Amino acid sequence: MLDDLHLFIEIARRNSMSQAAKDLGLNLSTLSRRIQGLEDKLAEPLLQRTARGIVLTTKGELLYSELAEQVLALNDQLNQLNSSEHGLSDFYLLCPQNIMAGPLMPAINEFAATNSALNLHIYPSNANSQLSQKRFDLAIRIGEQQDSSYYQKRLGSIAIKLIVKNNAPTTRLVLPYTESQFPAGLLKQLKQTYPQISFCFDITIAKNMVESGYGVGLLPMSEIDTICEKHAFSYVELPKNFPARPIYALWPHSRKPSYAAEQLISLVQTKIAQTPSLQGKTVELGRF
Repeated sequence: MLDDLHLFIEIARRNSMSQAAKDLGLNLSTLSRRIQGLEDKLAEPLLQRTARGIVLTTKGELLYSELAEQVLALNDQLNQLNSSEHGLSDFYLLCPQNIMAGPLMPAINEFAATNSALNLHIYPSNANSQLSQKRFDLAIRIGEQQDSSYYQKRLGSIAIKLIVKNNAPTTRLVLPYTESQFPAGLLKQLKQTYPQISFCFDITIAKNMVESGYGVGLLPMSEIDTICEKHAFSYVELPKNFPARPIYALWPHSRKPSYAAEQLISLVQTKIAQTPSLQGKTVELGRF
């Protein structure tokens, strides 16, 4: 019955039976049959299938709220014990590509080197939708987190500034963020200031465009810090403050992260403590 409870909880987390079947490597009909068996044992339905996905019944909501954390934690412990017996273990990391391949890479490399028995699975993305759709042991996320179903710890923050290469066009603006990520009214003010705006929705691409002299860019300090020849660039005053974006570590199942996740969090914290651009500070320009 514990296995079936775990399956129910994984479905509830994703709000999708088909997605849960895919992520868990199960046949959809098998998963449906297992849930039906659980409902028969409890003598009450737990899920309602609608055109928009899965809806929990009152009993399902109660079961999920009361047991999800304990069942997920127990299942995680059982998986770790089973993996240890075979000398293998998997670790799933979700992290934005630009800071993973940049300032946090040394921490990830050290983690990998000291945990040679781990099979690392790394997904380079900052999309919160992945949290419910992929298995993960630790996620590094940039920006405020709205999903309260995961445990989180704030690790640092990244300031956002307008920057331009000397002699580059100052009427063209490059934006890597979606409209929903802007403080109220800021995007409207930017559109009034810059007649030409290019949206690229990728921070590294935006940085490369600004570095080539394409125009003014709204960039995080983590990217500005990687610009070559910083003396050739200048900051441009923002018409309205863009608050620093926080850096969070998120993990599932239990209040205390797994041993491996806690180890990686510690390494990331150490790296952030050594990196001013990940502490909300502004990178100095005008120096070689």
